[in-house]
Amino acid sequence: MNMNELQNAPWVMAKRAKKMNPSVIREILKVTEKPGIISFAGGLPSPKTFPISAFTAACEKVLREDGHAALQYAASEGFITLRELVAAFLPWDVDPAQVLITTGSQQGLDLIAKVLIDEGSRVLVETPTYLGALQAFAPMEPEIVGVASDDEGVDLADLANKAAGARFFYVLPNFQNPTGRTMSEARRAGLSAEAARLGLPLVEDNPYGDLWFDTPPPPPLTARNPEGCVYLGSFSKVLAPGLRLGFMVAPKSLYPKLLQAKQAADLHSPGFNQRMVAEVMKDGFLDRHVPTIPRSTNRSAMPCWARCSSTCLKVWNGTPQRAACLCGCACPRV
Repeated sequence: MNMNELQNAPWVMAKRAKKMNPSVIREILKVTEKPGIISFAGGLPSPKTFPISAFTAACEKVLREDGHAALQYAASEGFITLRELVAAFLPWDVDPAQVLITTGSQQGLDLIAKVLIDEGSRVLVETPTYLGALQAFAPMEPEIVGVASDDEGVDLADLANKAAGARFFYVLPNFQNPTGRTMSEARRAGLSAEAARLGLPLVEDNPYGDLWFDTPPPPPLTARNPEGCVYLGSFSKVLAPGLRLGFMVAPKSLYPKLLQAKQAADLHSPGFNQRMVAEVMKDGFLDRHVPTIPRSTNRSAMPCWARCSSTCLKVWNGTPQRAACLCGCACPRV
């Protein structure tokens, strides 16, 4: 429907609707439908890495042993066993009561926007940053302010100059989207200390952090100051995006409002999917499965990188820290 048709329709759009735009990422992903394309354009994991046999067994077991509960309405916080497994998997001491299961980590961004952003609120982001985050924030009509970065990560001086009055700083320390940069340990320590000094909350988005090739990234920002950060994680990259499951770890002071926003949005994330993931995660499955993803991706991607290095190296940068899920290139199969 074009604007003239909208003006003649009986529906009156909210002002915030004018801030909504089609997802550029979804448009980019249409290229994946073309035969012979290996796409790095939208962070798609290789379907060859999806643990089909593990999900088959988990599905059968969940339906056999807990089918009625799995197919019923559920708690908005998420399946308690899954929340406990998430807390145990993270590399710092996490209370499961602070874990909120979301319908993909994208929903986490939406909940943060609803709870923390008013019209005109200053929100700091890296330059450049993840387009999906900007799309999630836009309906709340914030003032988006970009913070400069270099090869090590965020420019702390520029951050300090722009932090006054900001609601939060949205940051992707690991294999940043879209640059692929990983923030150094020294810069993380500096950012954590500077944010605490400024009283600036951090929203740490980490969809790719477990998918390293050569060197694991430094510990998360949230591990250094849990009360000053919200941490976003995803099962899309380590298991499968079709599950539409992610999670948030939030300070206890903020968690209730995020939960209320979640309740208003969709009541709860799919309980059946949560139980399947919990079943798959038991007995340390992720510790065994996740290392296989970079190896599989490496075999598929290296010929592509070799063939079109002028494009891919803009993302990869030739550094020893490489992610198994990149964005910025869509290459014919070689």
